[in-house]
Amino acid sequence: MEQIRQWALQDYHFRSAVPRLAMLRYLACTDPAFQPKLYEVVEEETKGLRPGSVGHPDMFVEFAAELGLERRDLETAPLRPATAAHLYYAELIIHTLPWFVVMAAQMAAEGTFSPAAAALGQAFIKHYGMKPEAVRFFTVHIEADREHGSLAEEIARRYITSPPLQTLTREVALRRLELLYDVWTIES
Repeated sequence: MEQIRQWALQDYHFRSAVPRLAMLRYLACTDPAFQPKLYEVVEEETKGLRPGSVGHPDMFVEFAAELGLERRDLETAPLRPATAAHLYYAELIIHTLPWFVVMAAQMAAEGTFSPAAAALGQAFIKHYGMKPEAVRFFTVHIEADREHGSLAEEIARRYITSPPLQTLTREVALRRLELLYDVWTIES
């Protein structure tokens, strides 16, 4: 359980930054057809638009409470280098790459998280005896990230049309996954 607590302390830093990152991606978007969809992502992450949902960082706090962690613990936990690198990279690409490359690369993050979220939610209930409401951060992300991944795919189909853009998007996506893996690798 201690490894899960240590992971939660680090992962919260990213989860609490997601609403701001989503807003930065929305502000970078120059396509009026995609702007409302990206703003909806901002609202979902910040407030929660689904029934029984609240802002996603708040749902993660609920999960962490089930682990015996308080919000104060999450907010004051020192950043590990891997967590800092992931956060910095996620923001850096928003400011240095075309918005559509950043969004298309989200397919690797949100587009692949739905099955993991489902497995984590079920495992926390089955193997750790957590209540379903304590793991709603994961259960809400089953559908939310499927939708966000679909939006990233739609953007990719529209904009990532040349081999250089495809290569760049793939490199950005793989780097995000590498950095996320480093955050999720907690040594005992």
